[in-house]
Amino acid sequence: MTVALEYVCDDCARPFGLDRPETTCKACGGLLEVRYDLDALPRDFRERAAAGRPMAMWRWRALLPLPDGAVQVSLGEGDTPLLRCDRLAGQLGVGKLWLKNDAQMPTGSFKDRGFSLAVSMAVALGARRGLTYSSGNAGASLAAYAARANIDVVVLADYLCNPVKLAAIRAYGAHVFRVRSRSTAEVFKALEHLGSEAPYSFVNFLNPVRHEAMKTYAYEICEALGWRAPDVMVHPVGTGGGLYGAWKGFSELYELGWTETVPRMIGVQPSGCAPIVMAVADGASFAGPAGDPSATIAQSIAGGSPIKGGRRVLAAIRRSGGTAVAVSDDEIRRAMALVAGEGVLAEPSAAAPVAALGRCLAEGKIRPNEEVVCVITGSGLKQPTELASTVPAAPPLELNADAAEIAQALASVWPVAT
Repeated sequence: MTVALEYVCDDCARPFGLDRPETTCKACGGLLEVRYDLDALPRDFRERAAAGRPMAMWRWRALLPLPDGAVQVSLGEGDTPLLRCDRLAGQLGVGKLWLKNDAQMPTGSFKDRGFSLAVSMAVALGARRGLTYSSGNAGASLAAYAARANIDVVVLADYLCNPVKLAAIRAYGAHVFRVRSRSTAEVFKALEHLGSEAPYSFVNFLNPVRHEAMKTYAYEICEALGWRAPDVMVHPVGTGGGLYGAWKGFSELYELGWTETVPRMIGVQPSGCAPIVMAVADGASFAGPAGDPSATIAQSIAGGSPIKGGRRVLAAIRRSGGTAVAVSDDEIRRAMALVAGEGVLAEPSAAAPVAALGRCLAEGKIRPNEEVVCVITGSGLKQPTELASTVPAAPPLELNADAAEIAQALASVWPVAT
């Protein structure tokens, strides 16, 4: 049984029931937050979630707002690997480094956590249509889960959306429109208007349940670490739903007494488009429009104007004692190669947290003895052109299918001892 109680507006604290589709506060337009009665959680819930249920995000259903008895729309999301990377830690100078590899999610990105929950809620509340705006990953995720649930969806794809991501969205059967804009602020203004008007329910960061699923990052990470929080969590930031949701999860675990600490949250953005980084540096509580989304290879986090000024993600960063860092495209490409050396293919946005580590260490934002988790949010196969740019320039040697010729080539790699 879920221990979720209601939605509460961030700005005016007005409550709303969980039994109707909601997007933003009808009184003031503020973002809605799910409130829980954590005291109602059964005492043995943690043990039962760990041992008595299939390994997936939905082990933690009681801490998610899906109504009791509702069907879970699932493709097997969650419980992705937490990989200890001692060699990479040594290369970068970090005390202990883990990669949370959400590139292994069903559609290849962390967005699957949020859309599994959002589509499940939509089905439970009788919705038969869905709408989202996306640079690619969110659109593919919504399209996949909507196909699973037999819901008709429209994806408003950003004009910078690359062909591979666009093809995936269409393959899942979604209706697709490409949207041009002068800024992301212009897009969000239009979508916020649509989200306030029936029959549209905007299922991006305005949706009040998507980031709730991101809490499961925190649960999985702390469980894997023996119910201990890392010192630092580094997460790429576009709208900020992943970082904010993870922070809410870590905070809940601390409130429940399952962990003794919470991590510092470090958000990472591309240097060409870094409004959250600028707001943190300026001590501002509101991130205004900044940068050019077309000026970076990190498409998934190239958001020049955060929804509602990014107030939630800024609050999470500050309450945790964290910070935000900007990285260049060259740093991101180097990080993609480093991560691949650990057996993980990361798209540019997903490699950005690793790109930020060197700078964070140099500036004292991470100490050399600390334990760090970087979230790999998307597969490198989503941007194959950028992936190809990280590999050696020389093409592979071409051989004939001849044993002697192949043996000679092998000897150039593994010389025979004399």
